[in-house]
This record gives sequence, structure tokens and C-alpha cells, in this order.
Amino acid sequence: MRNSLHLIACTLQLQSRQSGNAETRHALDIAARRIDSVARVHEHLYGNGLRTGQLARTYVSSLLQDLQGALLDPASPRTLCLAPGEAFSLDSDALLSLGSIVTELVTNAVKYSAGRVRVALAWGAGRVEILVEDEGSGFPPGFDPARDAGFGLRLVHHLCTASGGTLTIDTKAGHGSAKAVLVH
Repeated sequence: MRNSLHLIACTLQLQSRQSGNAETRHALDIAARRIDSVARVHEHLYGNGLRTGQLARTYVSSLLQDLQGALLDPASPRTLCLAPGEAFSLDSDALLSLGSIVTELVTNAVKYSAGRVRVALAWGAGRVEILVEDEGSGFPPGFDPARDAGFGLRLVHHLCTASGGTLTIDTKAGHGSAKAVLVH
């Protein structure tokens, strides 16, 4: 799966370079990055010998290590970290959603903020809560995810609501803070 997705991403990147239209190049580059992101999630899920009931924290920790290398320069003082917490297991469908949500929220935090990016996971009562916080200035006052969100946050919102969960953006935290809830 990873090789097929990588081939598609490379094809889009080649098309992007050949386009004379800046808007088309930009759209193709974004599509290629999204496909590569999905490939990364799948690689960590299936490339590590996924079994039903895989430990979610182990999966997210591995994904964060990969994102650290993919999104940040090795000389950067910024880090991506998983907060300590209780171990829990999820099935493969829930892990795919979890991985996609973490990837999108962390990518946004790296792209639009500063400092360390911290991911916290909590599980209970059939729900997985994913909290991603950074040390940046946070979302602007009046930020409305329905109106102002880019594709990544809209994707996270869709994944959450499709499961019966929610996405909450805290505009008053004084730093970047997004909380996604998946119902499992």
C-alpha cells in the first residue's frame, strides 16, 4: 500500500512541476502531501505487523517519531512528544482514524505555531480524546472552524463527527489547542 501511495504522490509532484499554472502547482503539491500523509499512517499501522487490539500509544509514538523527521529540520529545537498516559488498545479502523487525526493536527501545529508540540491521548467509555497543544500564540480570536479551517482541520472534523465525536478549537487558551474526540 505504501509503495502505491508513494507512486501516486510522486506522479502528482511531477505533474506539479510541469504545470505552468501556479494555482494548479499548489493544489497538486497539497494533494501529494496529503497522499504521503495517508501512506505514513498506513505504514505505521500495517508495516509494524498490525494486529487487532494494537496499543494506541505505541502506534502514535512511532507516528510522532516519523513526523518529527518529516516535518522538522534535524537541527530544529522543536520537538513532537506524546504525553504520558494509560495504555489502551484499538481496532484497525479506529487506529486509522486516530493516526489521520494526529497527523493532521500535528502538521498544522508545526506549520502554524512555535515551540514544542504535545499530543495527549485519553481513553474511556468508548471514546478516544486526542489533545494537541503547541507553544505558539494560538488560534486567532473569532476563529470559526466551519468558516476558517483549511482542509486538514475539515478532515479532522469529518473523522470526528462521522464517529459521533467532536472537534474543539480553544481560541482562549493563549497557545494552540485542539481537542478531537473519536467515539469507538
